[in-house]
Amino acid sequence: MPASVANLFLLLKLVCPQDVVDKFQSDYQAGSIRYGDMKKELAEGMVGFIAPIREKAEHIRNDGPYLRQVMEQGATKARASAAVTVQLAKDAIGLNYF
Repeated sequence: MPASVANLFLLLKLVCPQDVVDKFQSDYQAGSIRYGDMKKELAEGMVGFIAPIREKAEHIRNDGPYLRQVMEQGATKARASAAVTVQLAKDAIGLNYF
């Protein structure tokens, strides 16, 4: 089995029911596989597989207070990290006036 076909089957196994995988494997072995149908089934499986992730992302995008909290926490963390980096740079070039 070529690597490109093996990759399709691997993805199919991850996102589709076993009976769908079995059907396409038997079609492949019989030499009657229709790759267009397989790719369509794979696309539908992937859409279903990532649906919960999309829903969670949409929920987060619509939660303004949570986003603000995350941004504020990130800014605080970035400021602390940047302060250390700036001090290291000042020490390295001798800009320690106080």
